[in-house]
Amino acid sequence: MPTREDGTPRLRTAAVLPVRGHAALLDGALAALAAQTTPVDEVVVVDDSPTPVLRLDGAVRVVHSGGAGPYAARNLGVAATGADVVLFLDARSRPRPDWVRRTLERFDDEQVGIVGSDTVVLGGTSLAERASEVQQFSRLDKYVAKPFFLPYLPTCNLAVRRTDFDAVEGFSTVRSGGDADLCWRLQVATGHRLDVVPDVLMEWVPRDEARQLLEQNYRYGKSHHALRCDWSRRGLDVVPPLPAWRLAARTGKALLRFGVALPRGRGAQAERFVALAGACFDWGYWNAHRRSRGGSLSAR
Repeated sequence: MPTREDGTPRLRTAAVLPVRGHAALLDGALAALAAQTTPVDEVVVVDDSPTPVLRLDGAVRVVHSGGAGPYAARNLGVAATGADVVLFLDARSRPRPDWVRRTLERFDDEQVGIVGSDTVVLGGTSLAERASEVQQFSRLDKYVAKPFFLPYLPTCNLAVRRTDFDAVEGFSTVRSGGDADLCWRLQVATGHRLDVVPDVLMEWVPRDEARQLLEQNYRYGKSHHALRCDWSRRGLDVVPPLPAWRLAARTGKALLRFGVALPRGRGAQAERFVALAGACFDWGYWNAHRRSRGGSLSAR
């Protein structure tokens, strides 16, 4: 049984990390896990490529999911462990040295089923990296301090009690939004609460291509609508989107402002690009709402 520094028993941990197309980023995540002040007992990397491509040393267990998708891959990773607490992160996650220790401490309270900490998105030289640094989509205030329903945490920095995870049969196998759904189901089914370490214990490496950032925000808009639909029976409102003409006007304004910002410096460019990313989120939500109504959406 693993022990703390004072020799007392502690819960056994496993880090589960799905990878598909980001093998070049994986070394940084594994190095950060290896540098933890409290060692992770198991590290499971789930190769979610359709054809297995990863070959890692014996200290890391590799599971192949055959391209099942990120949340199905995480379920397979958890099934491969015997841990009491599962620590979720991804190839872009860079946990600071005390991440495991301080996260694990919160599970000493048996009424805690989910734990996370603040995450800071790093910057970079590309427009997408600088915009991501401005956007900071993983900060706690967006998930816990001001939740739009129940609090939840992103899977780039999420720890879950294994018995609770098994009680709800793991993640829903969706493309995006499974983190919120899991956290909500855990809280409802077990009565256990979500707790946070209010410090930054995780850094995250952003995408470096502008198109990838816009696609990410569009995907988040679609998953946000799906999440509201799935949870509407439990009191979450399905908020209707803005009509297409208003979204088009907002997008045009964001494009114009971005064009004006180009000669005004890198900071202005990044801030205006965030507005474009927000427009992509709105379009994703709009399109998901349209599809849920059979392809028709009245103009209001």
